[in-house]
Amino acid sequence: MRVLITGGSGFIGRNLAVSAAERGHDVLATCLSRSELEGRPPLPGSIQWETVDLRDRARVEKVVETARADAVFHLGAQAYAAKAWAAPVETFETNVVGTVHLYEALRRHPPKEGVFLASSAAAYGLIDPGPISEETLLRPVNPYGVSKACQDMLSLQYSLNFGLRIVRGRLFITTGPGKTGDALNDFAARVAELERAGRPGKLRVGNLETRRDISDVRDITRAIWTVFEKGEPRQPINIGAGRSYSVRMIAETLVGLSRVPVALDPDPALLRPTDEPEICSNISRLRALGYSPTIPIERTIADSLDYWRGAGRTGS
Repeated sequence: MRVLITGGSGFIGRNLAVSAAERGHDVLATCLSRSELEGRPPLPGSIQWETVDLRDRARVEKVVETARADAVFHLGAQAYAAKAWAAPVETFETNVVGTVHLYEALRRHPPKEGVFLASSAAAYGLIDPGPISEETLLRPVNPYGVSKACQDMLSLQYSLNFGLRIVRGRLFITTGPGKTGDALNDFAARVAELERAGRPGKLRVGNLETRRDISDVRDITRAIWTVFEKGEPRQPINIGAGRSYSVRMIAETLVGLSRVPVALDPDPALLRPTDEPEICSNISRLRALGYSPTIPIERTIADSLDYWRGAGRTGS
């Protein structure tokens, strides 16, 4: 099967591209620039890469026409909420207009197996207490969440109006070895740094009591395949752990794994003005397709710490 992955250079995209190659598929993945492929663990040489800016309609059309993919995984996006506040126009041009560019191209070259959209739990926005189901209203509260809600609704519209099979997976927090910019890996990288220095130190932390739905990328990759293969376009599907973990548990687990003494150092500067006490997914629909998480959070934490220990030795 010929597979096209937009945003293949991202954290989830890289793992999905490797998974597709391991399944024996012919993989074409996109990146914004070749520099995104540098300084990271090597990828299988069988994966082909194309530089694509989703805002460039002609370029998107060319890649889709050339790929003639049987399956498309649309992960390409401006994926940072903080950047979306600073650059809302760029975010909407990439996430919303870019998705229209892709779907218009796919109308002319429809993939026979369909399309998977990586939507986001950020589209839910304002939430009531308790696990979030797919029936929860989309009430996004930041530009990034609004852009992902738009992607989500565009996918349904193109499925209903143009006959494209587009399934939507609403992803909650995904982490694992090698991710950057999330609390777990920021903490793990700091612990590894202190270990290399061979001395006690402190781990700066914000609100330790918040609880978040966190999944290992290796589980999420399996879930994406499950939704792609078995999902139905009219029903979005939450992709998450189905449970929440406290930031305190993650930090204290890393302290316990550290080879040098580490103390937690609360820093008021890291506190957010608003912070939901808990975000947790209801994954009943995903479980009904035969999926269940298999990697415990403790293994994710330990493997992430081992990654940063190795990163320090290799300089990567």
